[in-house]
Amino acid sequence: MPMVNGRKEEMRQSARSDEPDRDEPVIPNSLLRLRPYRFRASKQSWKHIVTRGLKEKGREIDYDRDWDYEKRKVPCSAVRIITWNIDMVSGSHEERLNAALRHIQVDVLKCGKEMERAPDPPCIIMLQEVRDTVLERLLADEWVKKWFCIVPITREKWPEDAQYGNITLVSRTLDIVECQILHFGLSSMQRAALCVKVRLTQIVTNDKYVLSFVNTHLESLGQGALARPKQLEMCSRFLRLREVHGGVVAGDMNVISEEDQTLGKDVGLVDAWRGGHDDGHTWGYQGGNEGGKYPPGRLDRIYYLGGMGYKVEEPRKIGVGVTTRGGGWVSDHYGLETVLHIAKPRSNSA
Repeated sequence: MPMVNGRKEEMRQSARSDEPDRDEPVIPNSLLRLRPYRFRASKQSWKHIVTRGLKEKGREIDYDRDWDYEKRKVPCSAVRIITWNIDMVSGSHEERLNAALRHIQVDVLKCGKEMERAPDPPCIIMLQEVRDTVLERLLADEWVKKWFCIVPITREKWPEDAQYGNITLVSRTLDIVECQILHFGLSSMQRAALCVKVRLTQIVTNDKYVLSFVNTHLESLGQGALARPKQLEMCSRFLRLREVHGGVVAGDMNVISEEDQTLGKDVGLVDAWRGGHDDGHTWGYQGGNEGGKYPPGRLDRIYYLGGMGYKVEEPRKIGVGVTTRGGGWVSDHYGLETVLHIAKPRSNSA
């Protein structure tokens, strides 16, 4: 979103100043467990999945417990990651959501218009600025119903009074271990971090790793400058749990100033963008900034914890120039798409 006085801010509550009132109560962070849901054709309804959770034996995760929610999961060593802020302000919300899903389905994941192919590799789609009014449309989407789990399926677990929030779609073939949402206490814009923990497998060795995939939307505008570093640091903690083998934090980071450029590095994360083929800007060319009132920026980013035995490809942009049938922009943001691979073991040959 724009640096100052953007249209989106007109729909948000007035932000607190950078210097909090000493008499103002401190709002604590809140961490809530979530249930992922999948659509059951036999019941013609969305049903929650009973996930394993992180069971420990000393420092070991208990992988021997007899459990499953769809017979057996196929071992997976790679996952495609998509993040996209789909703009909660512009009108035609359902039309834009439908166009965004079809772009991901057909153009990005190459699943075909008739839904004949599952996403390959399996994918995690992280959406930000999803209006509560389009959740019913999302749950009714035939492609989503056939191939994905959803976290969450209602606004009930978003921060209090939030009219928009984060939604994560997870390929049904992926092994979901646990889901949580962290409500940022340091936020006047009802922002949060949505974490889905997924078990991946190193195919050669059959070693199992649980990785955290965090979908977030950091505080906006100039007055959010003090909150953003603290919010991202809290996101990074999901990647450093002793039961977890790293992972990814992706979403709208609202990087709008020079100080924001090192947000990831300052909390020990690696920026997946390596530059080279273009400037990487994800906001400023379509939607509410037509005419170039505000400078474009690389607001959307994918960070990961380095040195953990997986590789994250350099992201590519999605949603560039994509419009609805009526000709409106699907979003004022471009999305990003990448793939995380569990690395093959190195040879021990001399």
